[in-house]
Amino acid sequence: MKKIIIVSFILMTNLFAQIGYVEVGNPIYTYLDRMQSLHIIENYNSFEIPKTRKEITNYLRAIKNTKNKLNSIDSQTLNDFLIEFEFDLSYSTESYYSLFSDTSNSAMINQKEKFLYYYTDTSKFNTFVHFVGSGETLYSIDNETSTKSNASLFTFGGEVRGTIYNNFGFFARATNGLQFGDTELASFKSNLRYNYKYNSDHDSSKFFDETIGYLSAEFDFIKFKIGRDRVNIGYGFSKTIMDNYFPPMDYLSMQLNYSIFNFSFLHGKLFGNQSLSSSDISGTQRVINDKYIAYHRLGINFSKHLHIGLGETIIYANRNMDLSYLNPFNFYKSAEHANMDRDNSMMFLDFKNNSFKGLTIFGTILIDDVDFSKFGTGWYGNKFIYDFGITYELFPESFPLTIGMQYLHIDPYVYAHRFEDNSYTSMDIGIGPNIQPNSGSHIFNIKYKPHYRIELEMSYQFVNHGSNEVDSNGDVLVNYGGDILVGHRTNDSDNVVFLDGIEERTDHLKFTAKYDPIKNYLFTFKTDIIKIDKANITEFNQIIANLILSVRI
Repeated sequence: MKKIIIVSFILMTNLFAQIGYVEVGNPIYTYLDRMQSLHIIENYNSFEIPKTRKEITNYLRAIKNTKNKLNSIDSQTLNDFLIEFEFDLSYSTESYYSLFSDTSNSAMINQKEKFLYYYTDTSKFNTFVHFVGSGETLYSIDNETSTKSNASLFTFGGEVRGTIYNNFGFFARATNGLQFGDTELASFKSNLRYNYKYNSDHDSSKFFDETIGYLSAEFDFIKFKIGRDRVNIGYGFSKTIMDNYFPPMDYLSMQLNYSIFNFSFLHGKLFGNQSLSSSDISGTQRVINDKYIAYHRLGINFSKHLHIGLGETIIYANRNMDLSYLNPFNFYKSAEHANMDRDNSMMFLDFKNNSFKGLTIFGTILIDDVDFSKFGTGWYGNKFIYDFGITYELFPESFPLTIGMQYLHIDPYVYAHRFEDNSYTSMDIGIGPNIQPNSGSHIFNIKYKPHYRIELEMSYQFVNHGSNEVDSNGDVLVNYGGDILVGHRTNDSDNVVFLDGIEERTDHLKFTAKYDPIKNYLFTFKTDIIKIDKANITEFNQIIANLILSVRI
């Protein structure tokens, strides 16, 4: 009888779990990475995020059931997540507070999960509304000229999420912002670098805005989603398939999960080449070429000893959405050939191993193009990425301390294409890592939590790059395959050598400290020290400090 009650509770819990996704920036993902490395949870696919609230809730239950294996800091961190996901776990709102229902003096500074408003009905409809805002200041000093500059940014907006009839979820967030001070320094923030409103506003004070949102549906083994947000695809500190540098993407997706098998599909809209046209009637008009990406991957989680995935991506442009790539189960490389070889396809194999408690080994081998008859000849068309890394949890019984490293070898012309619109970019920004082709990157990282509300992280990355030779107008004189926007041209050499070209070296040391003394109030301090040498001449050498206060109530 007891077993029947337990099984019924589990089934009801899964049946009524909240629908929707947890954004990629949520610290839950770092925590789940650590829990899997320590063999606390199993079958966690960190190659693709975001995850659904249902998935994360199931992992939190598993961690809670083995809480006695956690050190005190990991245990207290878990308690914070149990508060954040309380309604997803048990439909309780005892640890939640609404600004409209609680007017006590201490309401804004308690340790509850805070909302402007929430309404819950476990069987039909639930909704949660937040105010989101941040204020930040940036300060920079040029180590070569001792020039100093500063900038300030203020952002505010709101978000709403909810579930309808336990199978359908929605999310929307809209924010507006205002920037003061040095605009070049503010553009160090990647979200301003591509923001249309910010870059089209020529006033001394700059405005910017952003919106994301989606609808999702989730059933037993299958999930659907249509909307706009950010997706990360890849292992490690620098993602080979999709990273955080390009603009949020509008897309539709599907995921199938059963036992050890998972299949993912995504079709998204990107931005191609931009130009301006004008007429006497309509004036100046911006023209942007149509551009799309499709992605699919089959993953198999055999055990902690081997997670493996095989996938493809395809970039195509200057036509309407192609049914060949809207088909999740098509083989894109062959479909590209059937479409008259107009597109940019890539294949990849990824793996992860966690045989030893605390030690995770991962890697991705990406094939942009290959001709086996020319293998080893230096032919430009044989284009690969080799991506390998490890993380190790030191002193897991005492406190959270993680060290890691990652190496990326990106061959010349990888991500680029002979048709510029087919480059692996959106708004001329790489979809993958923030590294140009014909580069080798080394990343070293350490994360430490001295307290469950304090996170410290330091990383050092150095990149060796063979850049193209260009003239004073930026036109390429000699192409070494070192620019993601410049593919192989008819007059370029057919043979390439890795790191050949104008020698460029980038050193980037980054320190980040986060502290949330009160739940939903987060202080973040970042320092970036960046030096770029090209042909043994220093082109960039700056220290950039960034202090941020983020509020979500």
